[in-house]
Amino acid sequence: MKRLILGFVLFQLASPVLAGVDILSIRTWHSPLRTRLVFDLSGPVVYSVFTLTGPQRIVIDLKDAASKAVPPADQTLGPWLLALRSGNPSNGVLRYVLDLTVELEHDVFLVPPSTVYGHRLVVDVEPVDKPVRTSIKPVDSAKKKNYVVVIDPGHGGDDPGALGRRGTREKNVVLAISERLKWMLDLEPGLAGQLTRKGDYYVSLRNRIKIATEQQADVFISVHADSARRRSAHGASAYVLSSTGASSEIGRELAKRENASDLIGGVRLGRQEHSVREMMLDMSVDWKIKESRAFAGVLLHELGKVGFLHTKQVQEAGFVVLKAIDIPAVLLEVGFISNEKEELALNTALHHERIAGSIFRAIVGYCMREHGQ
Repeated sequence: MKRLILGFVLFQLASPVLAGVDILSIRTWHSPLRTRLVFDLSGPVVYSVFTLTGPQRIVIDLKDAASKAVPPADQTLGPWLLALRSGNPSNGVLRYVLDLTVELEHDVFLVPPSTVYGHRLVVDVEPVDKPVRTSIKPVDSAKKKNYVVVIDPGHGGDDPGALGRRGTREKNVVLAISERLKWMLDLEPGLAGQLTRKGDYYVSLRNRIKIATEQQADVFISVHADSARRRSAHGASAYVLSSTGASSEIGRELAKRENASDLIGGVRLGRQEHSVREMMLDMSVDWKIKESRAFAGVLLHELGKVGFLHTKQVQEAGFVVLKAIDIPAVLLEVGFISNEKEELALNTALHHERIAGSIFRAIVGYCMREHGQ
């Protein structure tokens, strides 16, 4: 009897080790510089990667894995991938083969579970002869306008941001508003707008900062839509960098959530954290915070004309995306996507126009003040 019980215990201990990993789904995202494949997993997986030539291929072997995923159609794989094939080259190995149109660099890594996703295997591919600088075309120095405004639509790609009860995704709302704002800025003499992302793909916090620096931005505004446990919470709010701590509990939770977006978006966190630390400025932040508060105050004044304000006071929090640039920088929450009424409004082009118009008037007002006009 003891021998039987011992055998049962050993079997129970061994079963998790013997259990395989399921590929639950496969998703693709495309940015101007790279294509990303995301394999959603039932657990962590042991993998190996190698390349083959004649023709060009990237091969990914997953140990003790089985696929329950429907592979993406070839036409959705982007400009550099011809096809994604799978098979079992040996017992206990699931192999994925990426057929390539050109030679590509690849980066493959595991991402631990987050608030939105479970375990993921991320595969990034990009051309070997990629441009050194960002794909966003810089403002022509010979025709440089008086003010360059970098508009940062939050989230994107694997990171949907806040989710409304009707399925509204923050990443889509803020991109639509940001695109409208850029269009308005580009029509205004003396102003130019630049977006940190132009589609549904994720840009790391470090690269958002890098884009603002490379564009020699005069103003940086990160556009978001808030979420709260209290469904009645509503209205816009504006945040600037805090040199001490968050000015409210909502701000503290918001900064914590936004600073963790790289984990959701699928970034190598060790490398990312190191890069952000390297970019942190030793400058005195007094001038930057003062100017950011002034800009945020004008933003709230204009937004208050077209809708509710969550608070009339400029808030402070430790947002990573506001830290490493020495220009006025504001994170704007255009409303609460968790509020049923505001979610409905945030789904309409008319409301996008109103919000973008308010931000535009605030930028013009701030820039005119800077020039003493």
